[in-house]
Amino acid sequence: MLNCNFTSCSFAKRTLFALPGYILFFMMLFVPTVYQPIKAVLLALVLTVICLSALIKKKISLHPLILLWILFITSVGLFFILRGLIYGAPGALRVGTVYVLWPLVYMILVAGISNITMLENIIRVLTIAAIAICIYSFSYIFYAIGWLPSYLYIPINLGQAIGFYSGYIEYNLYNISSLIFLVPFFIAALITWPKNIKMPVSRFWLWIGFLLGVSLVFLSGRRALILVTVLSPIITLFFRFFSSHKIKLANRKVVVKTFVTTFILVLVILFFLNYVYGINISVLVDIFFEGFDFQRSPSALARKTQFFALLDGWSQHPLLGAGHGAGVAYKRSIEQPWAYELFYIALLYQTGIIGFIIYISAVIWIFWYSIHIIKSNLFLSFLIIPVLVGMVCFLIANATNPYLGKYDYLWVIFLPAAFINCWLLSPNDIKKQVSH
Repeated sequence: MLNCNFTSCSFAKRTLFALPGYILFFMMLFVPTVYQPIKAVLLALVLTVICLSALIKKKISLHPLILLWILFITSVGLFFILRGLIYGAPGALRVGTVYVLWPLVYMILVAGISNITMLENIIRVLTIAAIAICIYSFSYIFYAIGWLPSYLYIPINLGQAIGFYSGYIEYNLYNISSLIFLVPFFIAALITWPKNIKMPVSRFWLWIGFLLGVSLVFLSGRRALILVTVLSPIITLFFRFFSSHKIKLANRKVVVKTFVTTFILVLVILFFLNYVYGINISVLVDIFFEGFDFQRSPSALARKTQFFALLDGWSQHPLLGAGHGAGVAYKRSIEQPWAYELFYIALLYQTGIIGFIIYISAVIWIFWYSIHIIKSNLFLSFLIIPVLVGMVCFLIANATNPYLGKYDYLWVIFLPAAFINCWLLSPNDIKKQVSH
């Protein structure tokens, strides 16, 4: 079972006021970038509950370090927005929500999940959302093939698109982007979570999520998703390295069995997909590497052109950039001329080498404190490793897909910050949790 017991949630004095927050997070995962009016109502309700709770308790559950970190990156964002306005950047005000407003909103949300019980429930929501995404994705694929009758298919607005080709399938749903975090999360949890400690999600559901998720990785045809799935075991072992020798030794058999089982299951999945859908692994490999071939792939050629155009723009403002919302002569979008697929190169152009280093340092700060949590060998150290692996994989995919330019994806950055906040606020309480 998922071991999900909402009555044990500690939020606003253990009331059901936590439920809107979980529903909001589920929607951010399951229907990202759409149904925003519903999310706005839920967000307003959640923020109100958190603020009222803080007023009643006469304190904000936010550690000063987390507060300063968020205010710092918000101030940096505000500076570069003002710089963009000075230089006439067309999107300076439009991106203000991403770099100023949403970080402040997430600051309040982080304060609302300041205890370990709520973090465990967040992990349960991640698992439930992942399985829901997989079930809906398969229902859409079955419907498109003709295996699922129309009266059993629920047409949710998720930008559905699918193509059937020789040796592979490509389908698109908005929530595929959530799998970039969730599939590596499952892999990391299976590798690092011990069997002798009660975890938020049982291994049975982790394996279900893994099986369904990896199947969709191959069906999606998304290069970024395939890449991060392959890299996730290596990233997991990197973070596991910081655990104590005692924990690594005790968990060694779990790691070996997980790798062997994963290898066998991937072979079974590939055989099944080949038998049912005609998926050919050699075709998938060719498609993957075609994305890096500037001679064969139009999208790769477009990214190459974009890369040099942004570097040329950066050379004109190397230190502080042209400001947030600025664009170069080469445009990928008429509606948003400041938006580019190459997120980090665009960030370098817009903020210069100084701003780029500052933003990178803010992310490194998260990893630095997270590694301290891992080294503490407390219960929280087991929970945070899969979250970090998911975050790293998402940041890798973000290099060519600007996910972090939207509110629905910024949780990837602020969820680890919530773990750090919890650790900084109540280390003694967390120490007691490890014995459960």
